[in-house]
Amino acid sequence: MRKKRFLILGIFVVIWAAVIFTMSNMNTQQSNSKSKLVIYQLLSYSIKATNKLGITNKHPSDERIYQVINLLNKPLRKLAHATEYFVLIILVIMALQSLGISRKKIFSLAIIFCFIYACSDEYHQSFVNGRTAQFSDSLIDVFGGLVGCSVYLMTSKLLFGIKKDN
Repeated sequence: MRKKRFLILGIFVVIWAAVIFTMSNMNTQQSNSKSKLVIYQLLSYSIKATNKLGITNKHPSDERIYQVINLLNKPLRKLAHATEYFVLIILVIMALQSLGISRKKIFSLAIIFCFIYACSDEYHQSFVNGRTAQFSDSLIDVFGGLVGCSVYLMTSKLLFGIKKDN
């Protein structure tokens, strides 16, 4: 049963790693266009929703909207980096837990995996047109993974009252 669970969860890890790889494989123009489109859609929805609810009565110009998009683009792209690895590390933790190894080993292995994958992803980006490899992005990725570990651990303790082990 453990091997079957590990295999299924391992498939989810591989799928998510492939999602990260696919996003990293976009050239600069594709990647920027996609992130700016998401920001535009979120801004448009927010403006419409707050106007409809009577919270605001704003009708910003296209120029102002694009200024906000350009202002938000870089920080939200960095947040996306962290979020990708937040999800990845939770999937890795779940897969490793299915093997019945100690929590300390699980979290250590998950963090090491996260770091190695983040570095390899940045290396991969160095071959993509218009992209660069930045170690700082790897650190952002690992930070997202560490937050994922923390959230997973706190949630597990709250929901299941995890007992202390080695």
